[in-house]
Amino acid sequence: RSDRWLHEPGSVTAEDADLYLGSGMTALALGDGARDYEDAVRFFADWNGFLAGYADWFMRVDDAGDFARAKAARKLGIMLTFQNSNHFRRPDDVNTFWGLGQRLSQLTYNFDSGIGSGFLEQRDGGLTVFGQSIVERMNAVCMAVDVSHCGDVTTMDALTASKAPVLFTHAGCRALLPGHLRCKTDEAIRAMAKTGGVMGINTI
Repeated sequence: RSDRWLHEPGSVTAEDADLYLGSGMTALALGDGARDYEDAVRFFADWNGFLAGYADWFMRVDDAGDFARAKAARKLGIMLTFQNSNHFRRPDDVNTFWGLGQRLSQLTYNFDSGIGSGFLEQRDGGLTVFGQSIVERMNAVCMAVDVSHCGDVTTMDALTASKAPVLFTHAGCRALLPGHLRCKTDEAIRAMAKTGGVMGINTI
């Protein structure tokens, strides 16, 4: 249904919206990822069109104050986020997507992204020089750096490189699940906390 809602104007009914508005949630983040720049532009065009078409029920979250505004207006806030950064061909693209509403980007998904290494790579090469330039630009425009799926070395490199809080939006604790590389080490969790970041605990 979500594909139809995005591409068929007027297809969302009041009953559909009530499922979300009655959920008790203030906002949700989108967990998609783009194949490339063009795919990402299409994604943001679709979602910005959706939000414009159903402004009585939904609103885009652009800054921290929008959470309270969404709650007061009895709307569901939607954060336009990606689980990878494949759409950043160069640092200037960070500015482009910030302008389209992106406020958070995960540096890698499960594998190498040219920015750094995901946790499933056989060798974690850490944050690349290109990756450092992307983190710097994300800091400059106030786009949050998320390293939930990054490998250990890339995670620690990003924590060192970022001058702004770094997020583990959905992660677990390695100490509780030894051998599960998607979970973060105590060292990484402590380092993240020192940046002022936040860790969201996932349920899988």
